[in-house]
Amino acid sequence: MEFQKLFQNLGLEEKEAKVYLALLRSGEATATKIAEKTNLDRTLIYQLANKLIEKGLVSYIIKNNVKYFSATNPKKFIQDLKEKENQVRKAMPELANLMKSKEEETKVEIYRGKEGLKTILKDIIRTGKDYVAFGEEGRFQEILPIDVHRFLKELEKNNIYEKVLIRTDFRGKILKSKNSEFRYLPKEYLSPATTAIFGDKVANFIWTAPYYAILTQNKEVADSFRSYFNALWKIARI
Repeated sequence: MEFQKLFQNLGLEEKEAKVYLALLRSGEATATKIAEKTNLDRTLIYQLANKLIEKGLVSYIIKNNVKYFSATNPKKFIQDLKEKENQVRKAMPELANLMKSKEEETKVEIYRGKEGLKTILKDIIRTGKDYVAFGEEGRFQEILPIDVHRFLKELEKNNIYEKVLIRTDFRGKILKSKNSEFRYLPKEYLSPATTAIFGDKVANFIWTAPYYAILTQNKEVADSFRSYFNALWKIARI
């Protein structure tokens, strides 16, 4: 086994590993002796030995006013690793919360053109959860007729259900699947922009050419829009 590389992997610098390995092999040794075995400068040996002493990997005794260095048992590496592992384990709950906070940061993306609209439709299917939408005026089927048919089939295939709020004057004009449930409201209740809420995402569609989709990812925002949708759903007509 290449012990020097092993010690480097365990956190020692290259020259520190050389000194520690030399001491393991020779037992007690003076700086001069270590310098001979490692081909390192004698002055540097003192610096490296002091660093290893700070790490608890080297000790020394003085005989006749001369320092003799010796390596501590390599089991010290295992003890240090176990100690670090325990520290990480104790910190894991807080670290997980940090990650969760990071994940819950708001992300906003803007998609442009027909391909951007298709991306959102695919994302709804990929999410794999029931979703809700309001402000639908048939613009999807007008702009992406083939993709909308495919999307509706994917809803059925993946057992995803949609609830959609539609303007009363568009009754009977919007394509639907077996998994679609529509309710209707007067136009003053709905914006000309279409909004879809799926998972922790909200997609707002702007139908002015070349068409835009603004995708916001944030659980609180999505839940807020979903609550607004549910309030409208209760007063909408079947």
